[in-house]
Parts: sequence; structure tokens; C-alpha cells
Amino acid sequence: MRQRRELLVTLVPHMVLCLTMTFLLPISFLRKLILITGNFLPNTRERILLAISCIGLLVDPLFFYIPFIDEKRKCIGMDKKLRDVVLALRSLTDLAFALHTDAQIRDLTDVPSDPFDFEYEDIVYRGLKWISQDIIIEVLPILPIQQVILVAIFFRMNDSGYLNEAATGNVFLTLQLIARGCQIYHFWKPFKRVGKWAISAFFILMYILVGHVFGAFWYFMSIQREILCWHQTCTNTLGCVATNYCKDTNYLTNITLLDEFCPINPSNAELFDFGVYLKALQSGNTGSKSFLTKYFYTLCWGIRNLSNFGTSLETSNHLWENCFAIQISLFGLLLYIYLMGNVQTYILWETQQALDNEKEKIKSKFEALGTWMVRNGIPEEVKTEAVKIITEKEVVEKNYDADVDLLFVFNALTGDENMRIRSVLKRHLCLNSLQKVSILDPVLQAVVINALEPVVYKENSCVVQAGKSIDRMLIITEGVIFYTDNTRANVAPEAGTSSTMKIRKPRFEKGEVYGEEVLTIGENDPFPTSDRDVKCERKVEAFALACRGFPNFKYVSDMMRRRKSPDGSNDPELVYKAYGELTTTRSEKLKQKQMKILEWLSRNVRDEDLKTLVMEHMKASNVLEKNFDAEVDVKYLFSVGLSWDIEYRIKKQICINSLSKVPVLKDVNEDVLSRFCMSLEPLVLPQHSCIFYPLSVIDRMLIVVEGEITVTKTTYNEGKKETERGDLERMIKKHGVIGEELLTWANPTAPELRHPTTLEKYVECPTKVEAFALTKEGLESVVAYYTDGINKFEQLEKGRDGVADTEGASRSTTTILIQLQSDMVQQHRDEMANLARRLDEMAAFLSRMGYPAGTSPPPAA
Repeated sequence: MRQRRELLVTLVPHMVLCLTMTFLLPISFLRKLILITGNFLPNTRERILLAISCIGLLVDPLFFYIPFIDEKRKCIGMDKKLRDVVLALRSLTDLAFALHTDAQIRDLTDVPSDPFDFEYEDIVYRGLKWISQDIIIEVLPILPIQQVILVAIFFRMNDSGYLNEAATGNVFLTLQLIARGCQIYHFWKPFKRVGKWAISAFFILMYILVGHVFGAFWYFMSIQREILCWHQTCTNTLGCVATNYCKDTNYLTNITLLDEFCPINPSNAELFDFGVYLKALQSGNTGSKSFLTKYFYTLCWGIRNLSNFGTSLETSNHLWENCFAIQISLFGLLLYIYLMGNVQTYILWETQQALDNEKEKIKSKFEALGTWMVRNGIPEEVKTEAVKIITEKEVVEKNYDADVDLLFVFNALTGDENMRIRSVLKRHLCLNSLQKVSILDPVLQAVVINALEPVVYKENSCVVQAGKSIDRMLIITEGVIFYTDNTRANVAPEAGTSSTMKIRKPRFEKGEVYGEEVLTIGENDPFPTSDRDVKCERKVEAFALACRGFPNFKYVSDMMRRRKSPDGSNDPELVYKAYGELTTTRSEKLKQKQMKILEWLSRNVRDEDLKTLVMEHMKASNVLEKNFDAEVDVKYLFSVGLSWDIEYRIKKQICINSLSKVPVLKDVNEDVLSRFCMSLEPLVLPQHSCIFYPLSVIDRMLIVVEGEITVTKTTYNEGKKETERGDLERMIKKHGVIGEELLTWANPTAPELRHPTTLEKYVECPTKVEAFALTKEGLESVVAYYTDGINKFEQLEKGRDGVADTEGASRSTTTILIQLQSDMVQQHRDEMANLARRLDEMAAFLSRMGYPAGTSPPPAA
């Protein structure tokens, strides 16, 4: 009777609270609030239920901490304070899901008041519709399984059938925790596409909660394991009675017997093997310690064993203990796989989102381009041709973050092949504006149009500052520029400018021309200045005819003077001649530049495909238009931004044959010579320059590409006490090599050669010389590359021999790691099979130069 009374006192209040809140409150304001929240705040209800589910998973394992072991009396005690707190928390989570479940059921089974409006089958179908997956997932976790098993039944288990009762209880407890996990996953599914930080936080929370569950189970099963030892001892001993609950313990004489056959500190596996639960028992955390001490100890154990997939667990032969260890390993592995899978999915999703955003931006840029064409009244055929060119060159794809404006369009239409479309666009955008300039006739209008360049000014930017010269004419195609009100009459004009120009118009809008006065300036006349700042009211797109730093303005001003001069005003031949000079000069210079580059490549490069690649790169990057006056030589060719592989192929074609003729490099593998080619640097020496003076050190080796180098002997004049030039010793022409002594500068076996070699001759350039130079630093990089490779290969060889000796050893953890390293070494050996031959040849080459095996060249003194 006393046991039944305590059971009723414990469970009845909890059950009455749940039933009351479940069946009475749904008809009240709370039920209406849940329905309103679900209707007007989408996903808010799911967020709340997800949070309550996580709280439920946090609360459920706390039931496992209610029992504790009284080692002095060999019985199970109950933490009543913890029991009351956990029951209250569990009641709150159950209440929330009970209300939500009831609201769902009422909503799904809403049968009309008039039964004649529906057939009988429809009414039955709607009445049974509440039996759904969502309802089952919400109902199973709130069943009072843990309250019944852990608060009541567990403390009433006796000697007979204890093992079966405990196993059955553990199965039900595990199933309910799995149901709680399914409930969390059910409410998490709508939020799989939230931000990456929310996903990361949720995964960390799940990892901690799963560790919390396993830690609590470990604590609870440790108690069960010790109780099992008590029952087995009393089963095999006459007169011993094992009881669980401390209130039922009256057999004090059994304590010595249980201490003898169930030793914990120290343990005896021959009498009873506690397996993975031994540490929990030895630590004393299964006793009546504070809850926080127990909790954090077991939580640490759970997270640590989840992290290493349970590899450190040493189990006994007990069936359920091994099942528990298997669960830890599987859950740890599954969590890891799920985490990696979600991370990969999220990365793919992010990548796809980035691609979609990029496509959307590209699409919007093409739409903006079409809008720009329409806004500026571009004819349909011109618009189609321009868009086709921009699409083929993938300008939008490469610059989808750039604003679509005048500068964007004309930068996309660069190149000689697009000169016509640029001229058409300029004429269409500027002709009407230029016709308003009275001093320009149709011929001069055409000249000015071809001399114009597109410019863009940002909002509120300054076009001309007060006191500065007006050195350009602007034809505005979009935006407004204006004179500011702040007059600076006392600002001194710049040197070489005329007096301040009088303001004629305060604002210049689309289609108007600013600064047309510059067209009347003579070649030696000063520019006018402005007494006010000229600013942009908003972003301005315009065409500019610049007076300074713009060579085409000279042609425009020459034609203006010819048109105004008495002898040339009626001579159209002079006008068209000047116009022809303007339109052909730029293209002629481009063609001449291209021909010079092709000539240089033809003289030095045999591969036609390589020539084509160089020319295509220069056209694509507009290098030719940037510097007309630069002389074409080896240094210019390597300064235009060629890709690394093109530069390497040019060096190799020009220099590899010359390197193979150097005495110390004879019989060296082509791969080694190629490495030397990578370290070469282009060099241009002017005419009459001296490369090496007498007694100067040889700090570089030169391979001549163009030009000649002379080597002149020196003689000592006794009378003047100085060194003089002697006879010409030799002349080094194209593909010749000078300074090969550099290759022996760091010989460690010969102290006298540790410093670079000196010459007692003059080495000079009677003509301009183009060459490739191998410096001391370049030589060091080549030698270091191969010596490092030799050292690594030797280490791999030693590593394999060391691993091979461990095959007969025991399969310990260290041995397994060594075997894995052996597999890696074998893989590296396979990959380096081809490299070994080259390393041997390089080792022989280094040996001839005086390098011991496994050393690096010493630094220069």
C-alpha cells in the first residue's frame, strides 16, 4: 500500500495537469492564439515548436539523473528536488505540444454542423483525417514513458526478473528519445535554407544535445550495471537479498558481501567487469553529488566519445553494453556524415546562388544596355551590331559590376575591327550638337567627331576648377554641368593662360556643347581660364576634345587655321588632306607597330602558333594603342603582360640551344635546361655600353638575342702605370653566350672559387644588344629546386625502408599509422619514378660543379 500511495502521489498531479490543460484550455483564448499565430505569422509557429522540441530533448535525459547510488547502504536513492523540477519542465513542453496537437486535430476534423451537406463517407474521412504523420510525430514524444519508468517502475524492480525489466525499460526510453529527434527534424525541414550562421549554430546545438543524451544514458546505465552486479551476487549466494530502493533496504549484513564481489575502486574484472561504466562508478559521480557536477562530467564524456566515434571505449562481454557502444559509434559517424553532407549541400547551394545572381546581373546589364541605346536614340541596326560585338567579346560577363554608360560601351568596342561602329555611334550622338557650333562646317564636324573621346564624370565632381584653364570641349550626351555661385574673381590664372573667360551660360544639358571657345585657340595662344568651378549636377556622360595631351587636337586646330586663312579657305583639297592625315595616322602607327613585332618574332621564334598567341594577346589587351613610341625589343615584348607559359615558351625557343653548348651544361637533361630558361630575365643594353670592366666580377651570364658583344684584351702600360685596351679577342653574336664562368661561382670544394670569377678584359656592346640574363639569384633558384628534390627523394627512400621493418610488429595504433604512412610513401614513389631519372642527372651535374649531395649553394660573400 505504501508503494502504491507514493506512486500515485508522484504521477497523479502530473497527469491531472496535462489532461486538464489538454482538454479544457483548447476551447479558450490559447487555442485561438495558436491558430491566429499560424495564419498571420508564417513559420513563426514552426520556429516556436522547433525551439520547444529542442528544449524537450534537453529536458528528457534529465530523468536519468534522478536515481543515484548510496555506496554505504548499497541501494538506490532518489533526488526528489531534481524529480520535481524535471517533471515541471516536462509538463510545460508536453502542454505546448498538447495544445498544438489539439488545434491541429480540431482543424482537420472540422465536420459541418449540418450533416445533410455531406455524404457519410466524407464525414468518416474527415473524422479520421487527424491520423497523420504530423500528429503521430507530435504525440509520441509527449507520452509519459520516462515519468512512469524512471520515477516509479525503476525503483520497484526486485531481484526476480530485474535484467529483463531493465532491458525493456531501456528500449522504451531509447525509442522515445528517437521519436523526439524525429520531431526536431520534422520542424527543422522548413528552415534548411536559412543563413549559414543559423545552420552552423543548429548543428552545433544538435551535436551538444546528442552528447547530452549519451552522457545521461551512460550515467543511468552505470547505475544499472552496478545493480546488476548486486543481483548476480545475491543470486549466487544463499541468504543474500538484493533490493533497489533505499527505503526497502533492511539487510545491512549484505554490504560486505557486495563490496567483495562487486569491487569498484580498485576493480577486478575477473569477479565482475563493469566495462565502459567503470569510470563513472570510480569517479563517484553516480553517488549523491551535486547535479551540475554529474551533468558536466557526463556531458564531457558524451561529446568526447561522439567526436572520436567511440574508438576509445573498452567494453565487457555484456550484450547491452556493446549495443550502447555501437550506438555511440554509429551516431557519431552519422552526425559527421550528415554535417558534411549538409555543408557540401550548402556550399553547392551558395555556389548556385552566386551563379544565379551573376546570371541575373548579366541579364540586367544587357537590359540596361538596351535601355541606354533606346535613351540615346541609337538606330536599331546599329544597336544590333553593337550588342552582337559586346556579346561575342563577353564584355558584360567580365564587367557585370560596371555601370552601363558611354565609357562602358566604347571600351567594349575597342580594336581596329570595330572602328566603323565607333564612328557611327559618335556621329549619331554628336552630330546634332556640333551643328549648333557656328564655326564648324560639315567637313570640320567630321574631323572633330573622329577626334572625340568618351568621358564620364561622377555626380558632384569638378570638371574645371576656378582659376584653371579650360583645355577641353565637352559634348554632353547625358547629365548636367553648371557653374557654381562661388565666384573666385581674385584667383590668379595659370601660367600660359589668358584672362578669365566671361560666363555666357550657367548650365549645360544633354545635347549642348561646353567649351567651344577652345576651337578658336591658335597653336601658340594661351587657354582661357574660368573664374568659377564647373561641376556636375549628376553623373555626366560626354565626348571630349582635349587640347593638352591629345595629339589629334593639333590636326583639328591646323584645319581650323586653314579654313580661316585667306589662301586656304576655299581649297577643299587642303581640308581633305588634313582630314586624311587625322584618320590614317593612328591606324598606320598601329600597323607599323604590328609589323615590327611580327618581324622580331620571325627573327627569333620558329613556332607559328606561338607568334599567333602573342599577337592575339596584344590585340585583346590593347597594348599596341597604349605606347606607340616604344621600341620593339625583348624587354618591350616581356613588359606587355604576356602569360607565364607564353614567356616561358619564348625563352625556351631562343635560349635552350645556346645553353646546351655551354661546356658545364653539356649532356644535361632538357628538363634541367628548361629550368634554367625559367630563371632568365630579358635585358637591353644600349650601344657603346660596357658590360664587364677589367677586374670586375662576373655577376651574370648573357645569351645574345640581337646585336654583338666584343671581348677586348688588356695590356699594362709600364710608363703610364695603367691598363689599356689591347687587341680584339673575340666577338659574340646572336645566340652566343658570355659569362658562363658564373656557373662555378659557388664551388664549395675550391675555396678560391667561392667568390664570382673576375675578368681582365673589356666586354662591351658596339651596337644595341638584346639578351637574356642569368643572375646569381636565378642560378641559386635552379640549384635549390633540384637539391631540395634530391633531399626529399632520399627522405622518401629512407621512410620506406623504415616502414618496411615494422611489418612484423603488433597491430598497435602506432603500427597502423606507420602502415598508412607506408602506403603514402609507396604512392609518392610511384609518382616520382619519372622524376628520379632527372634528379640523378642533375646530381651528376651538381657534382661536376662541386656540390656535395644534399647541400644548398652557400650565400655570396
